[in-house]
Amino acid sequence: MYLNQMPLFKELNPYSGQIDSNNRWIQLADLVPWDEMETLYLGYFDPSKLKKVKRCRLMMGLMIGQIVLRLSDIQIVEHFHENPYFQYFCGNDTFVAKGATSIIDTRLLSKRRTRLGSQFIQDFECKIIQSFQDKGLIKGKTLTLDATVFPANISYPSDIKLLNIARDYCCNAILKVKNAINPDLKVRTYRKRAQKIARQFQKTKKKTTLYIRRTRKQMLQYLRRNITQLEQLLVELGNRASSTKNSLKDWVIQEIKAHLDIAKRIYEQQFEMARTKGRRVSNRIVSFKQPQIRPIIRGKEGKNVEFGAKAHVAIVDGYAMLDDCEFDPYHEGNLLPKSLEKHNNRFKCNPSLVLADQLYATRSNRNLLKSEGIEQSFRPIGRPPNISKKEQKKRRSQFKKRQGKRNHIEGLFGTLKSHYYLDRIRWTVSGGANMQIRMGLIASNLNRALVYG
Repeated sequence: MYLNQMPLFKELNPYSGQIDSNNRWIQLADLVPWDEMETLYLGYFDPSKLKKVKRCRLMMGLMIGQIVLRLSDIQIVEHFHENPYFQYFCGNDTFVAKGATSIIDTRLLSKRRTRLGSQFIQDFECKIIQSFQDKGLIKGKTLTLDATVFPANISYPSDIKLLNIARDYCCNAILKVKNAINPDLKVRTYRKRAQKIARQFQKTKKKTTLYIRRTRKQMLQYLRRNITQLEQLLVELGNRASSTKNSLKDWVIQEIKAHLDIAKRIYEQQFEMARTKGRRVSNRIVSFKQPQIRPIIRGKEGKNVEFGAKAHVAIVDGYAMLDDCEFDPYHEGNLLPKSLEKHNNRFKCNPSLVLADQLYATRSNRNLLKSEGIEQSFRPIGRPPNISKKEQKKRRSQFKKRQGKRNHIEGLFGTLKSHYYLDRIRWTVSGGANMQIRMGLIASNLNRALVYG
């Protein structure tokens, strides 16, 4: 069906019938293998309920639009009802006005991310890369590697703030469990006193070392008291579960226990640092709501430490792919063999040239590339060869040229963070960081294919 014949565009402008066929959403829709993804998408649902399942093109179209336009879940649904071209990208044949009907609930986006998981987004990325290969956009000859940290959407962590958040959650949980056991039961949590101390600490501009240590000691005492109280109430609730009418649901109790374990770990780590007067502890938790996040030392000006997922990215012919994503710090130079294996799986061949910085220039990596017959951009080691000045100048020029090409990946990282919603990782479902980073790379690749394809 031609665009002018579709009801969506007939209703767009019934007087002139003018349609912008060069609109980016119309062109982007032709770059995504929707039919292949629909079959894979439906495999995540109960076959008896497929009639009620929202289409893959609608869900993934909204997620891509969310990344491209840098909008929240609520904002992208609003934009969907306002823009007929974006509705076409999401697979609608007719224009759907918000006042007439609502095609999707904003909460469904988060539910679909939880159900699909990072594996589906990875398959989605592979299908798009495969379609680019079929169109001749990617040859797979040059591989550029580097790593960066995509910061999580958390405030800068401080010890006392973290202790106060854990204490506040324990107090709320104590109230919830106490009411399930007996609403008239009295539990003394010292909540108001602890809140007053935390607020006073936040308002103090100049904090001495003695003041910080004293406040942290107080917050540790309050948190320890609340953890003990919550543990005792949970045991009592378990003993009365069969006879209590107002007992909590099982999933609520499990959620409270999971957060209680996090609060215990925070207390143990902070107590150890207070006891030893140190600043380091293994597997340090910096966010109560996202305990998987770790501090990653980058050593860069203005950002010595970053809090988020460290992503290892491979760029082939200007198109970016995610090779690895971890919250724990790692040395990206050790991932070169793994990246070569993934490149071989994607393109069925080894690259002819690998561009990377000196972190990858280990002897094992050099030997691996030499055995595979792959050229590299590393600085030469060992005694300078006995060659003419003309040949030396040629080698230096080639080294600078390759390093210049490698530096393009730094510009891509800046573009991803400033234009593709990766300045802060906001998807907090399980595997959400991996999913949002991949979706950012997918959106960037689609835009590049649209411009240079």
